[in-house]
Amino acid sequence: MLLRLILLALGLVGLGLTAPTIATASDGADPKMQLLFIGASPQDGAPGGVPTDMPVIAIDSLPAAEDAQQTVFAARLRASPVSTFVSAPSETHAQFEQFFLITEVALLQGEAGYQIGLGGEELSLSDFADRASAVVGAFNPKHRRVGFVRVTDEADVFPLAISDVQAALNGIGFDLMVVMIGADAGAGTCSDAPAQALHYSLVSGLADRAPFGNADGVSTAAEVEAYLTRALNRLVARDPVCGPKYSLLIKSSNDPGQELVAFTGRSSFTEMETGLYNETFEAMFMMESENREGVHEFLANCLYCPNEKALTDRLRDMEEFARADALEAEIWNRIKSDGQPERLAIYLENCALCTYRDEVEARIIEIDAKARAFDAEAKAYRAAFNTRDVAALRSYADDCVACTHQAEARKLVEQIESDAAYQAERASFQTALDSHDAGLMQTWLDGCSICEGRDTVSAALVVEAKRAEFSSPCFEMAGVPQLGGPRKLEAIDQSKALNICEAAAKEFPDDGAIRTTLGRIAQAGGDFETAKASYAFGMEDAVPSAFGLAAYSHYAPPQGGEIDLDTAEELAREGANLGDWLSQEILTVLYSKDLIPGKSPEDAFRIAENIAKEGNALAQFFVGYYFLTGTGVAQDGEQAAVWLGKSVDQGYTHAYSFLAELHETGATGEPLPDRAADLYWTALELGDPTATDRLTTQLSSRNREVIRIIQQKLRDLEVYRGSVDGIAGPSTVAAIRRYTESLTEQG
Repeated sequence: MLLRLILLALGLVGLGLTAPTIATASDGADPKMQLLFIGASPQDGAPGGVPTDMPVIAIDSLPAAEDAQQTVFAARLRASPVSTFVSAPSETHAQFEQFFLITEVALLQGEAGYQIGLGGEELSLSDFADRASAVVGAFNPKHRRVGFVRVTDEADVFPLAISDVQAALNGIGFDLMVVMIGADAGAGTCSDAPAQALHYSLVSGLADRAPFGNADGVSTAAEVEAYLTRALNRLVARDPVCGPKYSLLIKSSNDPGQELVAFTGRSSFTEMETGLYNETFEAMFMMESENREGVHEFLANCLYCPNEKALTDRLRDMEEFARADALEAEIWNRIKSDGQPERLAIYLENCALCTYRDEVEARIIEIDAKARAFDAEAKAYRAAFNTRDVAALRSYADDCVACTHQAEARKLVEQIESDAAYQAERASFQTALDSHDAGLMQTWLDGCSICEGRDTVSAALVVEAKRAEFSSPCFEMAGVPQLGGPRKLEAIDQSKALNICEAAAKEFPDDGAIRTTLGRIAQAGGDFETAKASYAFGMEDAVPSAFGLAAYSHYAPPQGGEIDLDTAEELAREGANLGDWLSQEILTVLYSKDLIPGKSPEDAFRIAENIAKEGNALAQFFVGYYFLTGTGVAQDGEQAAVWLGKSVDQGYTHAYSFLAELHETGATGEPLPDRAADLYWTALELGDPTATDRLTTQLSSRNREVIRIIQQKLRDLEVYRGSVDGIAGPSTVAAIRRYTESLTEQG
């Protein structure tokens, strides 16, 4: 009534004039498009709310046809806080090129026929069509594009009323009517599955967007139909309670190229744009994914679902693949233990994925190999069983193909391995192998009974023979005396020894004994850093002599080095435990001189005696000297003579003078001046400083017979012209000095 008063005041009603055109904010945003909501809320399904620039008009009910103009005018007036009147609008300005209708109605069946419930009224189908058409006509649209009609059909009468409903809807004159039929959802529980507002998606141009359409700015009938069909199918599948039970697309034309939405620019719904962008990216990722659950989850929860058909096809392919794979796995589990190849061959001939082709082919080969190997394996097993050849039995059990007697073979191997004699032989085998001692390995071969590992030991013997071929000359040239080498470093022919030992190291680069010997050559040449590194390598390889040589470098370091007796003793003890002579010699010296707290000359004697018995010339001298002096053992001249004699027999220079003294004084019984003189003379010729001192400075303390024999030796060499009288005169001493000097000059 108020609207009619306003129109009367303007002189527009009753004069046959139409209402002026009102340009609202919505009109200003897009004068070519208009959305009309009748009995429906514009907010429903609007992502992020309805934007202010979206051209939306909403009315609660349908006015009578004659009141449509005023109702629309009022609705448009209220749609914007500020409106502009155009007193004489042109025809072009008054038209909307694109008009969309959204309404929610109920389908009823009464005595007068089918009716439409809307806004508290029950209208006949024709009345509904007349009123709706009048309201739409009041907007004077150029094109009535798409109408969305939600129909609540509690009595499920739509299938019977479809012809009448279609005729009524056709009367409203839209190019496409989207009719969604559902039951009353009030009694049920609606799904939380996402649903989109189809009308907003459509007017925003989504049907034309890639990947839904060709992105040319126009949503054609074909694009809209395809887009809506997929979206409506999702609604039915996801929400059978609140969603539509079924839908109809009623077209005014069958032209697939008919323009239904023309949209350019950016959508007003930013949340929709963001959601579509994210879903498009995720869909692209899913197209490359092998994650079946991920694809399924995406399709179950997407809102706009770009690439839905391709992803659905992909999911179907993946599920079919999974089913086929599961079936083939089930078949494989049934046939993999078959002893005959027939069913295996059927799988190969008929499989689709052939996931287990390799396993099946391998199984067929295995069955064939077992058949071929049966006789040969049985023969080998019997031979091994009869001889109790544990290596052959184990080889049969581990490598058999047919394996007819595998269990028996393993049981017999277990019985043999638990036998004490077998275990003892295996222990001695390992000891011989780890020792790298050819003699020990040969002894094991000659004495074994079960002889498991014979081939291993035989192969090792070949290696050790070659090792000895290369290392023996090296040890003879530069090794420690225990290995047959020279005692003194200056006795090493460095150039020759280096060539020989480097050749050995090239053949056996990890041999610690050869590397240790190379260190001794380096030390002889004054290269103490190389020597130190070589000894460290040898100690890592548990080479006995490496510990002794390293210990000696701490006991008697090169010039400028610091003496470290604690380290020397520690290394020497490790070497001594491994049987190294030099290590034990060092311990003997350290302990006999009380240089190590808690160690005594008695300890020195025990160590010296141990290696003296093994033939160490220096240790034999120590033992003889300790018996001579009573160091660490009771004084015993006879034992002193025995051990000094052993040392002399091996040519240890320092032992000669001490043994000579024993014979000279008669400490072993009757004095033996001839023997004493010969020993002094030999020591003198060997350059022994003790012999030189005793025959010069201490000559007067010598036995006269010893002096006489020495004088005669000097006369025979024509270096002495005095009397051979056993008197230690100056001329005798001078002659001895001249003789020793001549020996030095001769080298």
